[in-house]
Amino acid sequence: MDVIKIVTPEGKDDRRGMPRLDVSGVKRKFLDLPYAVGGGEHQSLDIFLPDEGDGPFPTVIFIHGGGFMAGDKQDTQNVYLMNGIRRGYAVVNMNHRLCHEAKYPLPVYDVKAGVRFLRANAAKYCLDPDRFAVGGNSAGAYFAAMLGCSAGVAALEDPGMGNPGVSSAVQAVIGLFGVYDLVKQSVFTAEHGDMPGGMKMPNFADMFAGGISCRDNPALMSLTWPGSYVTKDCPPTLIQGGTADQIVPYEASPDLVNRINAVCGDGRAILDSFEGCTHGHPDYGTPENEERLFAFLDSVLK
Repeated sequence: MDVIKIVTPEGKDDRRGMPRLDVSGVKRKFLDLPYAVGGGEHQSLDIFLPDEGDGPFPTVIFIHGGGFMAGDKQDTQNVYLMNGIRRGYAVVNMNHRLCHEAKYPLPVYDVKAGVRFLRANAAKYCLDPDRFAVGGNSAGAYFAAMLGCSAGVAALEDPGMGNPGVSSAVQAVIGLFGVYDLVKQSVFTAEHGDMPGGMKMPNFADMFAGGISCRDNPALMSLTWPGSYVTKDCPPTLIQGGTADQIVPYEASPDLVNRINAVCGDGRAILDSFEGCTHGHPDYGTPENEERLFAFLDSVLK
């Protein structure tokens, strides 16, 4: 994408330790919009529009990964769907509070408040409120799945964050190499979390759950698993995962797909398995996979 450049980070804080996107070349954009009452940087989003047209545009909302501990709406994780502005989509990149600031379910409240904000202000920003898709990678895929599976669940909304009564439902979901099952994730990290140099990967599922050992509390699955909330209104969902993922348990992806299809009928959710691929493998950032992602979005939203 000729107008998107990658720049080296200046800082090493939790959000900005990764290379960032330089979006100065995007003609039409709205940056650092707070979406929650009293919200700051950690409850903000960016909106990018196609160069031409008045809309309303179908909208892709992207939520970054980072093990619930790190990541930012302007880092390079968000490059996978940015070309949407060349395909007639508005693209939104969204922050949420990280787990050292807020534990489950508060970050879920955040992303739902973000969708409510976008829908309530759709006319102002040239968005089509009836054509919202959400995508995310790694931990961001967890939030994308929650948005798709739990629309209308009052316990996972905080209307005090703004725009009460506005729907946080989305019409399509993309999950890339996602964290979906906190119990399985906790077990997987404990058993496979060895990193180069002898360091141990933090058990980010437990951190997200408030310091509770998810593997020792399997009942948490009923509260935290997106599949627990699936209804027949669950939107079309595309899940992509690597069978050799060393960060998240691959089996959580087919588990979620199977649950959605069991409730909604075969084909509502689709699983793309990348044989032998590890976490964040470049295969899901290739031009070929970009075509795959937007073919799915086009089939639902256009």
